[in-house]
Formats: sequence, structure tokens, C-alpha cells
Amino acid sequence: MLKKSLKYDLKWNFKLLIVFYSIALVFSILTRIFLSIDGSTVFNVLGKICSGVTISFIFNILINNIMRCWARFTKNLYGDESYLTHTLPIDKKTIFASKFLMGIITMFVSVFVILLTLFIAYYSKENIEWIKTSLNILASIYNSTVVKLLLVIFIVFFLEMVFTIFTGYIGILLGHRSNNKRMLKSVVYGFTIYILTQSLTLIIMFICGLFNKDIMNLFTTSNIINIDILKIIMHGAIILYMLYIIVYYVIGVKLFKKGIDVD
Repeated sequence: MLKKSLKYDLKWNFKLLIVFYSIALVFSILTRIFLSIDGSTVFNVLGKICSGVTISFIFNILINNIMRCWARFTKNLYGDESYLTHTLPIDKKTIFASKFLMGIITMFVSVFVILLTLFIAYYSKENIEWIKTSLNILASIYNSTVVKLLLVIFIVFFLEMVFTIFTGYIGILLGHRSNNKRMLKSVVYGFTIYILTQSLTLIIMFICGLFNKDIMNLFTTSNIINIDILKIIMHGAIILYMLYIIVYYVIGVKLFKKGIDVD
């Protein structure tokens, strides 16, 4: 049943996202074509316009991905569709797991499409060399390979987006336990959970700083970060976000199993 539930969740979510994917990819191709034509003011202007549209749709992909996950969660569990959802012979844990996997899968695809879009629009030997030069110090953390550095950045960014989706899920579950102003309370709960969790991350870093002066320097000085410490922080962020996601999944399942009141 998880497979069927996930199929419908993904179909609903990708129905709109694929439009944003397509537009972003089309304009990335146009950006590539127009900017590759030298000596033409008109094509240079068109290239920059297409570049701006490409970047705007990259942000639209992220925002709509997150919002669509929240909308599906709310509509399917609390809206008109909820009457059907809660009468299906599916365990509540399975229903929540479907929403959990939907967030992970759609965000992974979105981030991949964003990277593909950026690659199509801006890839060139000159740009790659510029990136290598800009990230030279950071890349030295990973034996001077920018690829590994970008992979770590990709993972951290991906987990941050998934984490954002799940804080929204918890906010919706808590907000809809109230009898009134459910959406407003869902937003407040979700935002509060997000801020508190990020604050917890800073507290953990500060505690680690008590035992490591280089980490403490992040709080007490504006000196250049020790590259070995930056490596620890990046890897630590991956571990923390994975833990947060697991914890919120467990909390979400427990809240959902307690029962919900549909609108």
C-alpha cells in the first residue's frame, strides 16, 4: 500500500513541478545559446534576460517543491480528500511514510534539475576554472578536489531543504490539533520548530567550542576559519540534519497516530 500511496503523492506533486522544471531547462538552453554568440549586443541582452529567468525559476522550483509538499500533506490529511484517505485500509504509519518519502524524492529531483539547469546554462572551462579558483582554499580540505567539496555542499543543501519540509509537517500536525485558526497556528508552530532546531544547532556548536578553540573562534573572532574545522562543521551538519529528520519522522508518526480532526 505504501507503493500505491507514494505513487499518487508523487504524481500530484510532480504535476506542477514538472512545469517549472521544463521552463527552467528551456531558459537554461536559451541562455547557453544566446550567451555563446559573440559580438552581438542583442543576443547578449537576450542571454542575460534568459539567465535572469533561469535563476528565478530555480528559486521557484525550491519554493514550490516545499509548498506543494505542505499543501499535499494538508489537503490529503485534513481537507476534502481526508475523508477518503482515513477510510482506506492503510496504517497511519504508512500514510505518513508516504508523505515522508514524497518530500525526500521530490526535493532530490528538484535539486538535481537545478544542478542540471546551472550546468547547461553556465558550464564552460572558464567558469569551471573560476569556481576552482574561488573554492581553492575550501577544496584543499578534500585533497584539492572541487568535486568532493561540491558533493558535500549538495548533500548539506539537500538535507536542509528536506529538513524544512519536515518542520512544516510537524507544524501542520500540531496546528491542526486546535479547534480554530489551524493554518495560522500551523505556520507559527512550523516556524518556531525551525528556529528552535537551528538554535539547538548553534548551541551544539558552542558546546563543541568549549572543547575546541578553533570552533569557539567562530563565536569570538572574525578570523579566517581553519580549513580542518570547516571540514568537521560540514560533516557535522550532515549528521545533525539526518538526526533531525529521523527525530521529526518519529515525532510525526506518533502525533499522527494519536488521531486527527479533519476540517
